[in-house]
Parts: sequence; structure tokens; C-alpha cells
Amino acid sequence: MEMTPDKAYIISESGDVREIKPENGTDFSLEEAQQVVDGYIEVVNLNDKQIMIVNEEGKFTKKCNPIATAIARLNRALFNFDYISGDIILCPTEMLQ
Repeated sequence: MEMTPDKAYIISESGDVREIKPENGTDFSLEEAQQVVDGYIEVVNLNDKQIMIVNEEGKFTKKCNPIATAIARLNRALFNFDYISGDIILCPTEMLQ
């Protein structure tokens, strides 16, 4: 699947990638984002236009998400020894309320 920076995606820890849209059509509510990541959210700024919404405590309860980790590292949003865990949302910055 080709991902474009103007769309939102769920990237699961198992490697599944699928496009999603906010329920209201424009931006994700806090509750909506928390439901996807299964907990409190943390925002990882990838660049000026994209963010990654992750589970704030995912490293304690979730498995490593290799695709999300690779994307974050490519954007220099993580230290080399760090990683992303659990299911995440990759989306344009303006899609989070």
C-alpha cells in the first residue's frame, strides 16, 4: 500500500496498514485516538506536516511496532535505541483536535 502524507492510517503492531478517516470527516477527537491506540495518547512529531499518535504507556503493555518505529527513525523523531509500541495513527498534523 502506498501511503500519502495527506491521509490517515492505522499501522498495527502486527504490520497491517489501513487507511482511516476521522468520524467527523476532518479531525480525530481525543476519545477516537485513544480508542485506536488503546490508552492515553502521546503525539510524536514527524515533520511539519505529519504526526504519529501512539499509546503513551505502550512500551509497558504492547509489542514493538517495527513499521512505525522505522517511520519515526526515518524522520529523526526517535533516538536510535528507542522504539514505538502498539497500534498507531499516522496522519497530517491538522487531523488531531
